[in-house]
Amino acid sequence: MRKWVTMLLLGLLLLSGVQTVKAKATQTTSQAQTTCQDCSCIDVNVLLNNLTANITNLTNTIGQKKLELKTLYKEWSATKNTSVLFEIVKLKDEIRLLTNELKYLERQKLSLQLVQNYTVQTPYGRKILYYKLPPESTIVQEHVKKVHPVRADVDLEWFIAYYRQAAELTFTEVVQTDMRMRELLKKVEAGNYTEETINEIFTLLDKREKLWSEIYKFAEEKEKLQTMQTLKETGRKQTLIASATGIEPLAINFGGIAQGDSCYSIYCNLYGTSPPLPGVSDPKYASSAPHVYYKYFYPVAVWVGIYESLSPRNDTYWGEYCTYDFPSTDTDFKKYWDQAVWLHSALPYIGSIQVKLFYVGIAYNPETGNYQESNIIWQVECNNNGCWIINYRLKPLSDPDVSHYYEYYKLYINTPWLACCKNET
Repeated sequence: MRKWVTMLLLGLLLLSGVQTVKAKATQTTSQAQTTCQDCSCIDVNVLLNNLTANITNLTNTIGQKKLELKTLYKEWSATKNTSVLFEIVKLKDEIRLLTNELKYLERQKLSLQLVQNYTVQTPYGRKILYYKLPPESTIVQEHVKKVHPVRADVDLEWFIAYYRQAAELTFTEVVQTDMRMRELLKKVEAGNYTEETINEIFTLLDKREKLWSEIYKFAEEKEKLQTMQTLKETGRKQTLIASATGIEPLAINFGGIAQGDSCYSIYCNLYGTSPPLPGVSDPKYASSAPHVYYKYFYPVAVWVGIYESLSPRNDTYWGEYCTYDFPSTDTDFKKYWDQAVWLHSALPYIGSIQVKLFYVGIAYNPETGNYQESNIIWQVECNNNGCWIINYRLKPLSDPDVSHYYEYYKLYINTPWLACCKNET
């Protein structure tokens, strides 16, 4: 499962050398923590250098794979041998996994570069140069021109949520595209195919590439905006505290349900990780995933995304809200629809909502033989006609508003961009 932390990027980087870092996560080890007990050992330049080196290595590896792919395409053009087609698909899958990792590291580098540009190291820790940050209105107007939102009263938080849900919904399109392609590949393998079948497979491969490019774009925009938002909020707090007390704050602690970070993140590099829980990265293979034992898990918060279309689409995203009010049964989701209508009465038409139920608990990892903290999410979508479960997702629990003990689940392990909020954010 994806690693969750209680502090955002700048909350970690702004801690002073006298304060111990305590970042809760799904996968941590005490051994790594003993090597870096506080943030005096965190050097932005060192982190950037490490990221650059990893990016260079991955870029070279991907370049080599693409040369192999080019050779395979030439061989396919000459022979039309279906075994070559399967090799092309397999190699494209390998390149995609490597590219996902590369793009994540590039976003981390971009975030750290923004930190470096708008902060300065002091004897008491890293201080934000608040006066250098662009006004929020300038940032918002820049993204209004890019996105053309369906509403006028948008702010930085809205655009962060927009890019997050846009990436998630586009990923759903990737899964659907991949499902269709795998169906066609089975026909080819069975010898039951035509020229149109082959042409559709290559069309779907191209479509999948374009969808992933959109996901990377959305994720990068979200990363930049979240970093700028954190810099602005933390810088403002530093300025207020300094003006009121004459003392520079040494740290800003970010509470709430924090943003998730994958195990390529700098947090894991600093504090170590345990291996992720066993599962599948594509929901259509969920039935083949091994069972994971949860000693217990309990409800944390509910995220609701609001859309103008009859089913959630990134271009019709309107807004979001969070609540601690969990459904009392596996069909008790109409109240989130009613709340969305009430909260956004100015919206002429609400087409649909997406509901995510967040839980946190302790799960057993057979690879380490240990228990570790883990988040687990259920997802439901609704419109005025009712609610439904999208493909390959589990139905909600029959009693979703209570703690659960000693249960087994098959996990679909995504790299989501969703960050739920507490009532103060």
